[in-house]
Amino acid sequence: MATNMKEFGLAVTDGPPVELRPEESSPPLVSLRSRLLDIKTLAGFGVSAVVLIIFFLTVKLDLGAIATNIAGANLFYLALAFGIYYGAFWIRGLRWQLLLRGAGFEQEEGVRLLGLNGLVEITYLAWFVNCLVPAKLGDVYRAYLLKKNSRASLSRTLGTLLGERLAEVLVLVVLLGFSGLVAFSGLQGGSSSLILIGGLGLGLLVAILAGLVALRFWGDQIARRLPPRYDPLFRRFREGTLNTFRRDIRLKLYGLTVLVWLCEAVRLYLVIQALHLTGLALPVILFCALASSLLSTIPLTPAGLGAVEGTLVVLLTLFGLNKNLAGSVVILDRVISYWSNLVFGGLLYLVSRKK
Repeated sequence: MATNMKEFGLAVTDGPPVELRPEESSPPLVSLRSRLLDIKTLAGFGVSAVVLIIFFLTVKLDLGAIATNIAGANLFYLALAFGIYYGAFWIRGLRWQLLLRGAGFEQEEGVRLLGLNGLVEITYLAWFVNCLVPAKLGDVYRAYLLKKNSRASLSRTLGTLLGERLAEVLVLVVLLGFSGLVAFSGLQGGSSSLILIGGLGLGLLVAILAGLVALRFWGDQIARRLPPRYDPLFRRFREGTLNTFRRDIRLKLYGLTVLVWLCEAVRLYLVIQALHLTGLALPVILFCALASSLLSTIPLTPAGLGAVEGTLVVLLTLFGLNKNLAGSVVILDRVISYWSNLVFGGLLYLVSRKK
């Protein structure tokens, strides 16, 4: 099948056509139980536990005051926060469907893509896995599930998922920069935090752009250096990644990604409202939500467990919240965005026919 992509606004027709059949064989998938008992997974939870313990001992949060705050939370706002969080998975499903269509899966012989609900289901299963194991292995699991249920190319699917992650970080860094400039304007002593988080985001942005340039302009040279059996896999992976940035899907991709990140901010806003807190400006809430999301993208611990909680408490106190109120916000927010995934994701994993 001839390749004709528009990456970075340029038509690409160079190089031999990428042969999509026969399919690469699916790699053996390690059982979830084995993965949970893996030393890397246990180390990830260990690091998270150490970070949380050190943080609680250092900050000296009053657990009794936090419990009282949570007991008085407005359940209506919490229900809305749950709804926003889980509704965002349909936005993610729409975005992935856009990328899969852009990669040409619907025209590929023998492939029958799942509908939106099916894509949302396996996306949520992948989120569940990401909450259990570090290194974002849930994305690999998502690609495996799509291949299993649709016979889609595993390597090209991984390319679309990498492209999706890259687009997320690109939009995240831009929104983080704008909201940070507004949030920290006039705040005394907050410049170091802005520089630290901004530097982390900028570093990720530079790494992304460097990787995309390498794939776009030196992809053929990289492929030639690989063993022959890996050449078609790499070419499919490259195609899936670069198709993410085609002109005809770029606007929709970034629009849906902005909506995903805004859902993160709205969820945090609703949690704050549930605790009857006022005084935090919307740019501040947006910055705090995006900063914690940035840390969750770093694959050192499962879904940023430990790092996200500590950073969010520090940021909220920096912007004027009492430390115990900040701790209450963080606990409720992470119950929605992390711990509920373990419960509902585990139930879905038990009953899903797509796993």
